[in-house]
Amino acid sequence: MLEFKQALSKLETSEAFKNYQKKNAASYLTNSLYIYEWQINYFSPRTQQITTFIVNDRIRKKILEANSKKFPVLNRNKIKVDIAKALDISQSQKQEGITIIIIQSENSIPVWNISIPTPALKLINIKVSAESGEVLEKSEKNVIELR
Repeated sequence: MLEFKQALSKLETSEAFKNYQKKNAASYLTNSLYIYEWQINYFSPRTQQITTFIVNDRIRKKILEANSKKFPVLNRNKIKVDIAKALDISQSQKQEGITIIIIQSENSIPVWNISIPTPALKLINIKVSAESGEVLEKSEKNVIELR
């Protein structure tokens, strides 16, 4: 898995992102999602749209309507704990299969939000501070309860 900061660097040096920035200078990094590849999201206050950049072998982008919401800024300078370390901190029991990873800002703190579905139809969710490495929250819920 490509580390988040590596994916961000790859994105920000790409021609697709440079062209986007020319037209959306006030846009900012708001969050990112990882399911097999990084999806890095920028919000443009001018257009009220989220642009999702999919970072893998090449850079692709999608534009989503944001419905006039304001999204918090994800301050990359506060990210001190990379995803590999956050996964080590968060997983007291290793699970096979998919892991859904989101990095977002909560109360101006970058947070790794890690969700792991289990074969027993449970969802383990762990929030780890990307600034300090502290486990902020851990829960395990039955998928049926989440409806």
